[in-house]
Amino acid sequence: MVDLWQSLLPEALSSFDFILLIIVSIFTSAITAAFGVGGGATLLALMANILPANAVIPVHGVVQLGSNTGRLLTMRKFIHWRITLWFIGGCAVGSLIGGQIAVSIPKNWLQVILGSFILVMCWEPFKIKAIRDRSSFLLGSVTSFLAMFVGVTGIFVISTLKHIIEDRRELIGTMAAMMMFQHLSKCVVFFVLGFSFSDWGWLIVLMIASGFIGTLLGRNLLNRMSNQGFGTAIKILITVLALRLLYTGITSTING
Repeated sequence: MVDLWQSLLPEALSSFDFILLIIVSIFTSAITAAFGVGGGATLLALMANILPANAVIPVHGVVQLGSNTGRLLTMRKFIHWRITLWFIGGCAVGSLIGGQIAVSIPKNWLQVILGSFILVMCWEPFKIKAIRDRSSFLLGSVTSFLAMFVGVTGIFVISTLKHIIEDRRELIGTMAAMMMFQHLSKCVVFFVLGFSFSDWGWLIVLMIASGFIGTLLGRNLLNRMSNQGFGTAIKILITVLALRLLYTGITSTING
Protein backbone atom coordinates (compact mmCIF):
# COMPACT_ATOMS: atom_id res chain seq x y z
CA MET A 1 0.00 0.00 0.00
CA VAL A 2 2.85 2.36 0.86
CA ASP A 3 4.55 1.57 -2.44
CA LEU A 4 1.32 2.27 -4.32
CA TRP A 5 0.91 5.61 -2.58
CA GLN A 6 4.51 6.57 -3.31
CA SER A 7 3.98 5.76 -6.99
CA LEU A 8 1.20 8.37 -7.11
CA LEU A 9 3.33 11.14 -5.61
CA PRO A 10 5.51 13.38 -7.80
CA GLU A 11 9.06 13.40 -6.43
CA ALA A 12 8.88 17.10 -5.59
CA LEU A 13 5.74 16.83 -3.41
CA SER A 14 5.05 15.63 0.11
CA SER A 15 1.90 13.62 0.89
CA PHE A 16 0.42 16.64 2.67
CA ASP A 17 0.94 18.95 -0.32
CA PHE A 18 -0.44 16.31 -2.70
CA ILE A 19 -3.68 15.94 -0.70
CA LEU A 20 -3.94 19.69 -0.08
CA LEU A 21 -3.87 20.49 -3.80
CA ILE A 22 -6.57 17.91 -4.55
CA ILE A 23 -8.87 19.31 -1.84
CA VAL A 24 -8.25 22.94 -2.78
CA SER A 25 -9.13 22.12 -6.39
CA ILE A 26 -12.72 21.47 -5.24
CA PHE A 27 -13.12 24.93 -3.73
CA THR A 28 -11.31 26.87 -6.47
CA SER A 29 -13.39 25.17 -9.18
CA ALA A 30 -16.55 26.00 -7.24
CA ILE A 31 -15.53 29.68 -7.11
CA THR A 32 -14.92 29.82 -10.87
CA ALA A 33 -18.12 27.92 -11.69
CA ALA A 34 -20.12 30.41 -9.62
CA PHE A 35 -18.38 33.66 -10.61
CA GLY A 36 -16.34 32.95 -13.75
CA VAL A 37 -13.00 33.92 -12.21
CA GLY A 38 -11.13 33.79 -8.92
CA GLY A 39 -10.56 30.08 -8.55
CA GLY A 40 -7.76 29.84 -11.09
CA ALA A 41 -5.86 32.76 -9.61
CA THR A 42 -6.25 31.36 -6.09
CA LEU A 43 -5.05 27.93 -7.19
CA LEU A 44 -2.10 29.45 -9.05
CA ALA A 45 -1.02 31.37 -5.94
CA LEU A 46 -1.08 28.16 -3.86
CA MET A 47 0.72 26.09 -6.49
CA ALA A 48 3.43 28.74 -6.78
CA ASN A 49 4.27 28.10 -3.12
CA ILE A 50 4.31 24.30 -3.47
CA LEU A 51 5.46 23.24 -6.95
CA PRO A 52 8.87 23.83 -8.53
CA ALA A 53 8.89 27.12 -10.44
CA ASN A 54 9.22 25.49 -13.87
CA ALA A 55 6.16 23.28 -13.25
CA VAL A 56 3.70 25.86 -11.90
CA ILE A 57 2.24 27.31 -15.11
CA PRO A 58 2.24 24.05 -17.16
CA VAL A 59 0.60 21.97 -14.40
CA HIS A 60 -1.81 24.77 -13.51
CA GLY A 61 -2.67 25.07 -17.20
CA VAL A 62 -3.59 21.42 -17.69
CA VAL A 63 -5.61 21.32 -14.44
CA GLN A 64 -7.49 24.42 -15.59
CA LEU A 65 -8.01 22.78 -18.97
CA GLY A 66 -9.77 19.89 -17.25
CA SER A 67 -11.72 22.17 -14.93
CA ASN A 68 -12.97 24.40 -17.75
CA THR A 69 -13.86 21.36 -19.84
CA GLY A 70 -16.18 20.25 -17.03
CA ARG A 71 -17.76 23.71 -16.94
CA LEU A 72 -18.17 23.71 -20.72
CA LEU A 73 -20.00 20.37 -20.61
CA THR A 74 -22.38 21.49 -17.87
CA MET A 75 -23.02 24.97 -19.37
CA ARG A 76 -22.78 24.17 -23.10
CA LYS A 77 -26.29 25.37 -24.00
CA PHE A 78 -25.48 28.89 -22.76
CA ILE A 79 -22.29 29.45 -24.80
CA HIS A 80 -21.99 32.25 -27.40
CA TRP A 81 -20.14 30.18 -29.98
CA ARG A 82 -19.50 32.85 -32.63
CA ILE A 83 -17.31 35.10 -30.49
CA THR A 84 -15.85 32.01 -28.82
CA LEU A 85 -14.63 30.56 -32.13
CA TRP A 86 -12.92 33.81 -33.09
CA PHE A 87 -11.36 33.90 -29.62
CA ILE A 88 -10.06 30.34 -30.14
CA GLY A 89 -8.32 31.39 -33.36
CA GLY A 90 -6.61 34.17 -31.44
CA CYS A 91 -5.55 31.70 -28.72
CA ALA A 92 -3.60 29.61 -31.23
CA VAL A 93 -1.70 32.65 -32.50
CA GLY A 94 -0.98 34.14 -29.07
CA SER A 95 0.22 30.87 -27.54
CA LEU A 96 2.57 30.13 -30.45
CA ILE A 97 4.12 33.58 -30.26
CA GLY A 98 4.35 33.51 -26.47
CA GLY A 99 6.02 30.10 -26.51
CA GLN A 100 8.68 31.13 -29.00
CA ILE A 101 9.94 34.47 -27.72
CA ALA A 102 11.22 35.87 -24.46
CA VAL A 103 9.21 38.68 -22.97
CA SER A 104 11.19 41.89 -22.66
CA ILE A 105 8.81 43.30 -20.01
CA PRO A 106 9.51 41.79 -16.56
CA LYS A 107 6.69 39.75 -15.02
CA ASN A 108 6.13 42.29 -12.24
CA TRP A 109 5.49 45.03 -14.81
CA LEU A 110 3.07 42.77 -16.67
CA GLN A 111 1.19 42.33 -13.38
CA VAL A 112 0.99 46.10 -12.85
CA ILE A 113 -0.16 46.73 -16.42
CA LEU A 114 -2.75 43.93 -16.30
CA GLY A 115 -4.07 44.97 -12.89
CA SER A 116 -4.47 48.59 -13.99
CA PHE A 117 -6.18 47.67 -17.25
CA ILE A 118 -8.59 45.28 -15.52
CA LEU A 119 -9.62 47.98 -13.03
CA VAL A 120 -10.33 50.37 -15.89
CA MET A 121 -12.37 47.75 -17.75
CA CYS A 122 -14.30 46.91 -14.60
CA TRP A 123 -15.20 50.44 -13.55
CA GLU A 124 -15.14 52.60 -16.69
CA PRO A 125 -18.54 54.23 -17.33
CA PHE A 126 -18.79 53.52 -21.07
CA LYS A 127 -20.30 50.10 -21.70
CA ILE A 128 -19.02 48.14 -24.68
CA LYS A 129 -22.15 47.47 -26.74
CA ALA A 130 -20.78 44.63 -28.85
CA ILE A 131 -17.62 42.67 -29.46
CA ARG A 132 -16.85 42.17 -33.11
CA ASP A 133 -15.18 39.13 -34.63
CA ARG A 134 -11.80 40.82 -34.99
CA SER A 135 -11.81 42.17 -31.45
CA SER A 136 -12.62 38.69 -30.11
CA PHE A 137 -9.70 37.31 -32.13
CA LEU A 138 -7.44 40.04 -30.73
CA LEU A 139 -8.64 39.35 -27.18
CA GLY A 140 -7.75 35.67 -27.60
CA SER A 141 -4.33 36.49 -29.06
CA VAL A 142 -3.29 38.97 -26.39
CA THR A 143 -4.53 37.02 -23.39
CA SER A 144 -3.07 33.71 -24.64
CA PHE A 145 0.28 35.40 -25.16
CA LEU A 146 0.19 36.77 -21.61
CA ALA A 147 -1.04 33.42 -20.22
CA MET A 148 2.31 31.84 -21.12
CA PHE A 149 3.92 34.04 -18.47
CA VAL A 150 1.41 35.23 -15.84
CA GLY A 151 -1.44 32.70 -16.02
CA VAL A 152 -4.20 35.01 -14.72
CA THR A 153 -5.81 36.23 -17.92
CA GLY A 154 -9.34 34.99 -17.14
CA ILE A 155 -9.79 38.20 -15.10
CA PHE A 156 -8.79 40.21 -18.19
CA VAL A 157 -11.28 38.35 -20.40
CA ILE A 158 -14.26 38.52 -18.05
CA SER A 159 -13.71 42.22 -17.32
CA THR A 160 -14.42 42.73 -21.05
CA LEU A 161 -17.17 40.15 -21.52
CA LYS A 162 -19.23 41.25 -18.52
CA HIS A 163 -20.16 44.43 -20.44
CA ILE A 164 -21.36 42.38 -23.41
CA ILE A 165 -23.07 39.31 -21.95
CA GLU A 166 -25.57 40.25 -19.27
CA ASP A 167 -27.01 36.83 -18.40
CA ARG A 168 -24.87 35.17 -15.72
CA ARG A 169 -25.21 31.65 -17.17
CA GLU A 170 -24.26 32.78 -20.67
CA LEU A 171 -21.26 34.66 -19.27
CA ILE A 172 -19.99 31.67 -17.27
CA GLY A 173 -20.61 29.24 -20.15
CA THR A 174 -18.83 31.43 -22.71
CA MET A 175 -15.94 32.04 -20.31
CA ALA A 176 -15.59 28.28 -19.76
CA ALA A 177 -15.36 27.63 -23.52
CA MET A 178 -12.87 30.43 -24.08
CA MET A 179 -10.64 29.48 -21.16
CA MET A 180 -10.74 25.78 -22.05
CA PHE A 181 -9.33 26.43 -25.50
CA GLN A 182 -6.85 28.98 -24.19
CA HIS A 183 -5.45 26.48 -21.69
CA LEU A 184 -5.47 23.76 -24.36
CA SER A 185 -3.32 25.84 -26.71
CA LYS A 186 -0.99 26.72 -23.84
CA CYS A 187 -0.60 23.07 -22.81
CA VAL A 188 0.13 22.00 -26.40
CA VAL A 189 2.92 24.58 -26.61
CA PHE A 190 4.45 23.46 -23.29
CA PHE A 191 4.27 19.83 -24.47
CA VAL A 192 6.02 20.69 -27.73
CA LEU A 193 8.67 22.59 -25.77
CA GLY A 194 9.39 19.40 -23.82
CA PHE A 195 7.63 19.74 -20.48
CA SER A 196 7.00 16.29 -18.98
CA PHE A 197 3.35 16.27 -17.91
CA SER A 198 3.60 12.54 -17.12
CA ASP A 199 5.74 13.31 -14.05
CA TRP A 200 2.67 15.01 -12.58
CA GLY A 201 0.08 12.65 -14.06
CA TRP A 202 -1.76 11.41 -10.97
CA LEU A 203 -1.83 14.84 -9.35
CA ILE A 204 -3.34 16.29 -12.52
CA VAL A 205 -5.94 13.53 -12.87
CA LEU A 206 -7.07 13.73 -9.25
CA MET A 207 -7.18 17.54 -9.23
CA ILE A 208 -9.33 17.52 -12.37
CA ALA A 209 -11.67 14.92 -10.84
CA SER A 210 -12.04 16.83 -7.58
CA GLY A 211 -12.41 20.05 -9.57
CA PHE A 212 -15.44 18.62 -11.37
CA ILE A 213 -17.11 18.11 -7.99
CA GLY A 214 -16.42 21.78 -7.27
CA THR A 215 -17.88 22.74 -10.65
CA LEU A 216 -21.18 21.05 -9.78
CA LEU A 217 -21.28 22.81 -6.41
CA GLY A 218 -20.51 26.19 -7.96
CA ARG A 219 -23.14 25.73 -10.67
CA ASN A 220 -25.79 25.20 -7.99
CA LEU A 221 -24.77 28.48 -6.36
CA LEU A 222 -24.87 30.26 -9.73
CA ASN A 223 -28.41 29.01 -10.41
CA ARG A 224 -29.59 30.48 -7.11
CA MET A 225 -28.25 33.97 -7.80
CA SER A 226 -30.04 36.73 -9.71
CA ASN A 227 -28.30 38.52 -12.60
CA GLN A 228 -28.19 41.68 -10.50
CA GLY A 229 -26.67 39.93 -7.51
CA PHE A 230 -24.19 38.16 -9.76
CA GLY A 231 -23.21 41.46 -11.42
CA THR A 232 -22.42 43.06 -8.07
CA ALA A 233 -20.48 40.03 -6.82
CA ILE A 234 -18.40 39.70 -9.99
CA LYS A 235 -17.52 43.40 -9.98
CA ILE A 236 -16.26 43.17 -6.39
CA LEU A 237 -14.34 39.94 -7.10
CA ILE A 238 -12.66 41.36 -10.24
CA THR A 239 -11.65 44.48 -8.31
CA VAL A 240 -10.09 42.44 -5.48
CA LEU A 241 -8.15 40.23 -7.92
CA ALA A 242 -6.94 43.23 -9.93
CA LEU A 243 -5.77 44.99 -6.76
CA ARG A 244 -3.94 41.81 -5.77
CA LEU A 245 -2.18 41.81 -9.14
CA LEU A 246 -1.18 45.45 -8.66
CA TYR A 247 0.05 44.78 -5.13
CA THR A 248 2.12 41.77 -6.21
CA GLY A 249 3.62 43.63 -9.15
CA ILE A 250 4.45 46.78 -7.18
CA THR A 251 5.96 44.95 -4.21
CA SER A 252 8.04 42.76 -6.54
CA THR A 253 9.33 45.89 -8.27
CA ILE A 254 10.21 47.58 -4.98
CA ASN A 255 11.85 44.49 -3.48
CA GLY A 256 13.58 43.56 -6.73
